[in-house]
Amino acid sequence: MDKVKRVLALVTVGIIVLCIILTLIFAIIYMNTNDEFFKNAWMASAFCMFLIPIFIWVMFWIYRLLRGRGVKKEEKTEE
Repeated sequence: MDKVKRVLALVTVGIIVLCIILTLIFAIIYMNTNDEFFKNAWMASAFCMFLIPIFIWVMFWIYRLLRGRGVKKEEKTEE
């Protein structure tokens, strides 16, 4: 399970780095050409740069909730 977590963490970091690089490339190309395609690609890439990490965090949060981690156990009261 530990190896799976490491692989998923590396994939996540790779996706975020790829989004950052694509955003920079599309922004530079748009500044030089003023092409409508690169404007839309830049905006979509910038949007995904913020949306993908949030989506991944929400998936991990829901996974922890379903597994019961991070939830305080109710104290047993003896009567």
